[in-house]
Amino acid sequence: MNILQISNKGTYPRDGGNLAILNLAEGYLNQGHKVTLLSMITHKHYNRPEEIENYRKNNLEIIGIRINTRISLVKLLLNLLLSNKPYNLVRFISEKFSKQIIQLLTTNTFDFIQLEGLYTLPYLELIRKYHHGKIVYRSHNIEHNIWQENAQSSKSISKKLYYNILARRLKRFEIQNINTYDILLPISNIDANYYHQLNNNKPCFVAPFGIKPDNYNPKITNKPNQESGSTILFIGSLDWIPNQDGLLWFIRNCLPIIINEIEDARLLVAGRNAPKWLVKKLTNNKIQFLGNVENALEFIRQDGIFIVPLFAGSGMRVKIIEAMAMKKAIVSTSKGIEGIQYNENEILIANTPEKFAASVLQLLKDKELQNNFGKLAQNRIKTDYDIDTIAISVLNFIIHN
Repeated sequence: MNILQISNKGTYPRDGGNLAILNLAEGYLNQGHKVTLLSMITHKHYNRPEEIENYRKNNLEIIGIRINTRISLVKLLLNLLLSNKPYNLVRFISEKFSKQIIQLLTTNTFDFIQLEGLYTLPYLELIRKYHHGKIVYRSHNIEHNIWQENAQSSKSISKKLYYNILARRLKRFEIQNINTYDILLPISNIDANYYHQLNNNKPCFVAPFGIKPDNYNPKITNKPNQESGSTILFIGSLDWIPNQDGLLWFIRNCLPIIINEIEDARLLVAGRNAPKWLVKKLTNNKIQFLGNVENALEFIRQDGIFIVPLFAGSGMRVKIIEAMAMKKAIVSTSKGIEGIQYNENEILIANTPEKFAASVLQLLKDKELQNNFGKLAQNRIKTDYDIDTIAISVLNFIIHN
């Protein structure tokens, strides 16, 4: 089959969104299909020429169209006063990108087109004019939920008001676009239930984020009975409000409890696009801020406890899947693990400062326990999150619906 994927972000730097897109594309390729990935090039994401050439050799054609998605205060205010559309969605609507879609659809025949995420849905009506095959909507998360939760956690009255407006507008857009696609691929069962509540009547199949487990072999640096280290690892995009809030929650409420018991404990933080105000808060002799790391997997692979203190978000956390695949012992909030299949002997869940800190301490003090959690977590990934298995199931569903 000839497949077109449409994305609102380039393939680099890697994050959960573009990894989910690329991995499923590779899953399609591994089944012998041809894939074209049309992506928006923004100030945050781009395509690397050397990667484009390598992917082309494997039957994946990557096309990037540069559009300006930078936030403009003037445009934001005009949108707030004169429009009922969500500004964070409007930023991804581009005449240049529309022309590239038309060019692709008038010169190629695709068996199906897959829209990756909410911010590509504004192009669906245009695609219908030039494409008479199936349109698949792959929902990465429930976007309005994220902004509702951001509003609830914000201490700024003005931000709280604006985030609530964004959430209402995004929810309205989500509702307006129910059943405009032919097939729905939510990324988790929780998201699938949400669409069911909105009366989705199109064929629906949960397609979680998947990986090639063999690409995630961990480096074993400690023997089971070796004294545990005292390192705690956090990684995430630091321009994303839920990551900012969750990290600061951990630093303020949990880290002091941990240090009081293990004096040499330290927190390693990695993440791109951290605002200056956040970098200042990460200046601490118990915290090492590394900024953007070239290889996220090498960071995760370090000896240490992997934490996901998240209280807002939707979809599923790619970094947890990758950490599980590398046998990491993980402590997460319930929100952080949302959308991922797990048992209580694979990941520790904690939602209060006391329990979160106690869970981290429990693992730091017991290397054998870390290893046991890590092994079981890795087995879960091999069983439930192999991208080739997921891709085969998705393709069969699309073909027969």
